[in-house]
Amino acid sequence: MCSKKIEIMKTSRKTVLILSLIILSIVLESCSSARWGTNAGVNVTWGPNGPKVKPHVDLNIYNGGRL
Repeated sequence: MCSKKIEIMKTSRKTVLILSLIILSIVLESCSSARWGTNAGVNVTWGPNGPKVKPHVDLNIYNGGRL
């Protein structure tokens, strides 16, 4: 009885491993053409009490088109 459970666990482990590898390969293949785009700067907003300065840093991932 116990050996049957161990056998089922081994097969389910192999199935999960194979499915994980398939999903990982699909994700890596679809993201292979992605490009990174970075942007850093300062946003200035003018208000009644003077300017407000807010720094920002952006990190974008583009999967097509031009940067």
